Amino acid sequence: MTPDMQRCATEIRNCWKECDAALRNGDTDGANDAFGRVFEVVDTYPAVLDEDVRALRFLCTLTWVKVAAALEIAGQHESAGEARHQVFTLLDELLGPEASTVAASWTSLEFLKGLESEESADLVGRLYLLCSKAGRRDTILWGRCFMEFDQKVHGDSAPPMVN
Repeated sequence: MTPDMQRCATEIRNCWKECDAALRNGDTDGANDAFGRVFEVVDTYPAVLDEDVRALRFLCTLTWVKVAAALEIAGQHESAGEARHQVFTLLDELLGPEASTVAASWTSLEFLKGLESEESADLVGRLYLLCSKAGRRDTILWGRCFMEFDQKVHGDSAPPMVN
C-alpha cells in the first residue's frame, strides 16, 4: 500500500470516528456529514495502483457496513436493508467472479495490508456477520479477514470481539 493510500485510509477512519461521536450525541446530521466526507475522500483520491483501487473499494464497503448498522440502530430497517444490498454489490465487484466460488475463502487479502485498525476490525467483524446471515459463500473469507485484523490490532491479548 502506498503512503498516499495509508493517509487516505487514516482520513476515512477519522470520518468513521466522527460518525460514531455524532451518533453517540444523537447528531444524525453530523453522522450523515461524516459518511458523506468518506465518499468525498474516496472520490478525490488519485488511485493509480490496482491494490490501492481495491483497498478504496474495500473501505467504501466497510463504510456501507457502518451505514447499515447506524440505520438499523436508528430503526430504519428498510434503509438498512438497502445499505446491506449496497455492501453485497460492492463485495461482488471487489471479488469479481471469485465471489461465487467456494474457493473465495482462500482469496488473497494482501491488498488489505495496512488497513488494520480498531475501527476496521470492528467493521470487518460486522461484515462477516452480515455475510453469514445472508448465507454468502464469501463468509469464511471475511471471517478470516476479521481474525487477521483483530490479531494485528490486539495481538494475543484478548479474544476477538465485534462491538
